[in-house]
Amino acid sequence: MEDEKPDTRHLVLKPKVIIPTDPVSRPDDPDAISVQAIHQQNLEAEARRMALQAEGAAAPFASEPESPLPAGFKRTEIDPLSPPAPAGDEEAIAVPDILRENTAAERESGWGELPDRPLRKSRRLRDYLLIVLPVNLGIMGVAWLSHNPAVLIFGTAAAVVLATTLGWIMFFVMDKY
Repeated sequence: MEDEKPDTRHLVLKPKVIIPTDPVSRPDDPDAISVQAIHQQNLEAEARRMALQAEGAAAPFASEPESPLPAGFKRTEIDPLSPPAPAGDEEAIAVPDILRENTAAERESGWGELPDRPLRKSRRLRDYLLIVLPVNLGIMGVAWLSHNPAVLIFGTAAAVVLATTLGWIMFFVMDKY
């Protein structure tokens, strides 16, 4: 009786309730965002760009007329401190040349030359052997003295896992010390 399908004729889905969050925009509202207004702004911007190209003026900092957009959609105003240098200007700042001069001055002064420290022998192998050998000998001794083949197999596995894990940590994860 427990496996019978229950009667579902009286079950009904809950009605869907939609609550509007924003008021409906009116056609005469100047702040309303519409697809037509966006297309119109794009057409006006394209016309301005074509007019600038026709004049031959590549003025990226030219001021644009005030648009009827809300403050959040207006273009950020950038006031350059100085206009870009014309091509061939000898007084213009050239960053690669300045870096090249600084590097040459540093090389001449000898400031960047530090004596190499002598490499000292790493103590990682010594520390690895000091940890792994006694622990593995202890594990294998306990496993051998138990006279149980299962304990011997698990002891050998524990010794191998310990040696490989510690080796990975000591020689691949840690830096030289």
